[in-house]
Amino acid sequence: MNSVKRPPRKKRINLRSEVFALSTAKTYLGRLIAKAAKGEAVYILKGQQRFTLQEVPQIAPIPIRPPGYFAHCYNTSEIQE
Repeated sequence: MNSVKRPPRKKRINLRSEVFALSTAKTYLGRLIAKAAKGEAVYILKGQQRFTLQEVPQIAPIPIRPPGYFAHCYNTSEIQE
């Protein structure tokens, strides 16, 4: 009887956890981003360093000034300098 060695099974990752090693976070980054988007805490460990993955609110756009907004600030001689 031949016994065939099977490759070891991969460990299942508990995505309900809050803390993930960097290598695991790279593999499951899309799922962790979805988790952070829901407002859940996600921490990524790299050695002794600890990082947080969180959603950043959208920044309001900077309004564009209309043409001639600074026209009254300079006279023609100052512009020519």
